[in-house]
Amino acid sequence: MKQNLTFAVILLAMLSMINATPLHKRKTVFQNGTAIPGTSPLNVAITPDPVQSGKNVTFTISGSFHDSPLKSDPVTEVAFAYATSSNPCNVPTTSQRVCSDRSDSSDTIKCPVTDYNTTIIVQVPADLPTDDYLITVMITDDNYDVLAVASADVNYVTQCPI
Repeated sequence: MKQNLTFAVILLAMLSMINATPLHKRKTVFQNGTAIPGTSPLNVAITPDPVQSGKNVTFTISGSFHDSPLKSDPVTEVAFAYATSSNPCNVPTTSQRVCSDRSDSSDTIKCPVTDYNTTIIVQVPADLPTDDYLITVMITDDNYDVLAVASADVNYVTQCPI
């Protein structure tokens, strides 16, 4: 009987310690690319966070372009960079026009844009690893010059020229 009581106390103590251990969920943190001369900072948030392979993720993107308004219909691009055993450099992208975007159910052209705020729904690649990828959100002009950029590095080991 004494052995059963000792076993029960030890078991309860172990369960209490396991339950008290905090759960650290990984949050995707986007860093602004303001180190690149001539670019503006972008604020990016994603839902759900972290992303899940093969599922949709909503990107909420905003930025202030009062010093250099967006004009001539630049493009917002969302890119995932990751490696698989069959391809060491996957970079699928999704893009959306800034000025002629029709997601707001308006027929008006919105350029020039000084306060940018949009959402883009992107399907996450089905073969995206759970812990080794890079997400980049950027706005480029017609000449593919980067106007604004933000990226989130999830333990990414650089294998792609991004």
